[in-house]
Amino acid sequence: MVMSLEKYIWRVIELGRKDGISNIAAERAIFDYVTAGKSPPTLLLTEWEPTVSLGRSQNYRLDVDEKACRKHGVGIVRRHSGGQAVYIDEGYFVFSAIASTKKLTSDVTYLRKSFCDIAVETLNKMNIPARFYQPDNLVVMDPYHKTLGNSGQVIRPNMAVVAQGSIRHHISDIDIMLDVLKVNGHKLQQHTDEIRSILTDTVSYNPEMDKDSLKKSFIDIFFSHKGRYENGRLTYDEMEKAKDIAEKEKKSEWIVGDDSYHSRGVCYFFLNGKNLVPSLNEFLAYNEPSTVNDSIVK
Repeated sequence: MVMSLEKYIWRVIELGRKDGISNIAAERAIFDYVTAGKSPPTLLLTEWEPTVSLGRSQNYRLDVDEKACRKHGVGIVRRHSGGQAVYIDEGYFVFSAIASTKKLTSDVTYLRKSFCDIAVETLNKMNIPARFYQPDNLVVMDPYHKTLGNSGQVIRPNMAVVAQGSIRHHISDIDIMLDVLKVNGHKLQQHTDEIRSILTDTVSYNPEMDKDSLKKSFIDIFFSHKGRYENGRLTYDEMEKAKDIAEKEKKSEWIVGDDSYHSRGVCYFFLNGKNLVPSLNEFLAYNEPSTVNDSIVK
């Protein structure tokens, strides 16, 4: 069931192609202003330069190959939501809904499903047989589970929430993805065939659908449930705030994090905590899905 909300005006912002830190900083700046009641609810659409995005409490040294990232020109960021590593590039459609908790629920279980349901409805109307897999994945059965996208969230209890999501439009360079990511310190190239078998994308089912069409369809479905919207842009204050946040996000101590953090592996390889890649089970067979506490920020 898709969440039912009162009708009110949202703002849609398309940032264009940027590095990962700039995208995260813009989202956080909007979040701060929405929390303060100074910005309207916002649907933020972002295009990413190749980036590894680590979960808030994920081990940097065990789950990302820094040397490979430098070789390929892939950025590294640490987001404020929990979960596992994701590799994002131009092959992904990435979106964030940012609103007060009165507009978007802070119930994590309901939020994840409701947000994924909108993505599923979008994909199904474009003849892509996607479905929701709890707690936060988009999958296709073909004939077994293949991952297509995922969701996440950042919550300020009783104030505001960011519901994040991505859909894999096309796999642009799996070799780079497998070179820059690791699972519990283990390189992934020897597992390439198994990994390919559990990943899918929208063009595999609808080759004629470009990413702009996917974006337009998502916006139409989103606002069929959320009400009216206006196209907008970052305000001057949001842009200045984003610049300050980006400088803080670039600091190596934040990105590297704490060595006590555990390996969380790669988001696309797990469904409800279970590793889909059999040959990687000896390195990380199970990874508990992120919890409410993983999502809460001040």
